[in-house]
Amino acid sequence: MTNVSCYLLGERAIVIDVACHITTQPKLNQKLFALKKWLDSSDAFIDVVPAMSSITAYLINPEKIKQWQQVIVEKWNDLEMDSFESKLHHISVNYGGEFGQDFGDVANRLALTHEQLIRLHTSVDYQVQFMGFLPGFAYLSGLPAQLHLPRKSTPITHVPKGSIAIADSYTAVYPCGSPGGWHLLGQTDSTLFDAESESVCLFQPGDTVRFVEKSC
Repeated sequence: MTNVSCYLLGERAIVIDVACHITTQPKLNQKLFALKKWLDSSDAFIDVVPAMSSITAYLINPEKIKQWQQVIVEKWNDLEMDSFESKLHHISVNYGGEFGQDFGDVANRLALTHEQLIRLHTSVDYQVQFMGFLPGFAYLSGLPAQLHLPRKSTPITHVPKGSIAIADSYTAVYPCGSPGGWHLLGQTDSTLFDAESESVCLFQPGDTVRFVEKSC
């Protein structure tokens, strides 16, 4: 299987993994998202779960696991790198002050002015790498290297809904109030998770997110 490993996990799961190909991983991730979309459309799986550099597909009928492993190999080799088109989301953000309790501390630790911090955070388009932690919580890759900070050593008990945060090489939006250990830069009014909505989660793996500073 070109540029990827494909192996069985238990009796009904198939893992497609590109973790060992770091130099071409952004393009391979696009291909993974295209594969996920195709697997979802097959109606042969209970769930198709993307992670940082892999997909795990859980079959409805475990008797077909070997057959599907071969089908996935063949499909992967036929997929084009740019065959996935992502949906773009614009997220309006109030930075700092009452909206981002760690904003000033982050700026000081990184030796940035407040303007530079905002400019850096809004300077790139982020990709929804995978979902986790909370319903609707998307790990967004692409954070500029100048903004990389480890998670807090001591998490706080309550992060407000809509908080924009950074940790390690990711940024994220908290879809609801919860405990959390990321650094809070700001807040958005956008709703990321709505159990009554048809789509439920605003962000989907492979989507693109662009943060925009909210005008006063």
